[in-house]
Amino acid sequence: MIKSKRILIVEDDPVIATDIKKFLISKNYTVISVVRQAHRAIEEAEKELPDVVIMDIMLEGYMSGIEAAEKISIGLNIPVIFLTALNDDETFLSAAETKPYSFISKPFKHEQIEEALSSALKE
Repeated sequence: MIKSKRILIVEDDPVIATDIKKFLISKNYTVISVVRQAHRAIEEAEKELPDVVIMDIMLEGYMSGIEAAEKISIGLNIPVIFLTALNDDETFLSAAETKPYSFISKPFKHEQIEEALSSALKE
């Protein structure tokens, strides 16, 4: 049996997080955790080593998704897919420095997440 790919969701909006989680489970991905804060995302990524992280840029707490992505993407070599409602150039350029695998703008369609995951996982 093929092992299910493991995804970490980092999203502070519980409605969006639940929607993504349900969608991923329906597509046979394993959601290892859903966290709302960047520092927790780093802790979970270090502990669980997911195959991909879906990361909101604006999160609860003192650290942004961009800062967490830098540690996860570059430090742990785990692909990060950004999910964001922000679309200004400054945010985009700052986020791009972390070498994310993809950007998905909110509101999004499930197919966009599926395409980004498939590409990040080389499926």
